[in-house]
Amino acid sequence: MEPQGNEKISENVNYDQNVVNSHIDMNPPQVIEPTTGSSVIVEPKNEVPNNGFPIGYGPNEHLKKIEKPKKPKLHERLKHARKKLSLKAKILIITIPLGLALLIGGFIVYANLTGMFKTDYSGTYLAAKELRTEMQKLRSDSNCDRVSEYVDNQYASKDTYSKYIEGCKTAGEGVDMNIVNKISDTAGVLRDEEIRKRYDILVIAIKTAKEGNSDVDKILKIYTTWHSWILAESDGNISHNDWDWTEGDLTNASNILIESGVTEFKDYGEKWLQLKQEAAVATNLYYHHDPTQTNLSELYTDMTTKQNAFNEWKKENEPDVSELFPLELVDMAKLYSKFEDFYDYLRETYQNNYNYQVGGCKEFVNSIVCD
Repeated sequence: MEPQGNEKISENVNYDQNVVNSHIDMNPPQVIEPTTGSSVIVEPKNEVPNNGFPIGYGPNEHLKKIEKPKKPKLHERLKHARKKLSLKAKILIITIPLGLALLIGGFIVYANLTGMFKTDYSGTYLAAKELRTEMQKLRSDSNCDRVSEYVDNQYASKDTYSKYIEGCKTAGEGVDMNIVNKISDTAGVLRDEEIRKRYDILVIAIKTAKEGNSDVDKILKIYTTWHSWILAESDGNISHNDWDWTEGDLTNASNILIESGVTEFKDYGEKWLQLKQEAAVATNLYYHHDPTQTNLSELYTDMTTKQNAFNEWKKENEPDVSELFPLELVDMAKLYSKFEDFYDYLRETYQNNYNYQVGGCKEFVNSIVCD
């Protein structure tokens, strides 16, 4: 009969034990064979009959519904665990964290007082001061100027001029890279990005300057050769009254230029030897003529002609070494300007983060002044 309107539907469930007994048990008791050799039947731990009915229904109506126990909260578990601890364990639990907290706090206070976690700029500053001394020496060095100034000077001795040459060579090599690299290993460069950036710019400028001066040694050899020639020609003229040179002395002197490996010097030396020999022979014929000779005027004319020819040629063709081979070093003023950019920033940084134990600056009552 079909329900009508709001009429409730009820279902009548009949329980028949015979029907239940006729069902096959799909979960029979397990049989375990232990090492003893005898079989043991183990009943399932679940006390609820496996009859297809839930707890509280049908044949299981008399059974109570078992709820899954709830896991205790953390603070409850800790509280329970503390109750089981011994007095000694409770004391350790309190003292160990407290001791660690005091140790960490003390370390932080010590670090702040000593500046352990601060960047120590003292090493960078002191290394930079050493580099500044070297840079100032190079900027004020005048040896290269003297090399150019005295290359034609017959009164500058060989030893004196050699000192100028060596001094200029040192200036061309620039600062010692060991001093420059010493700064790179200091805390200021390693830990301060702004100082490291300025330092890197300076290093590039120094290396570029060294590359720009790579030809200085070659130029200095040319200047040394020419000054040696100037001294040889001057000494020969003094010893031989300008024109009374022997052929051997002329050859020895001119070989300084001819064998120099410099084309301009070789060409000049060969022509100098030719014209100087002609003038020397003519001069010798005039001043050491046979007393019986009557053509003295002709000898005199020939002598003065060849002497004048030599002098005119020398005046017009003598090489200007400074113009042919200019001794140009990298502008130290520009290089020093890049150094000052790095050094001034470092100096002010060290003043604001001064290390009193290391020092290095002037210490006043209310201020620190680093030069």
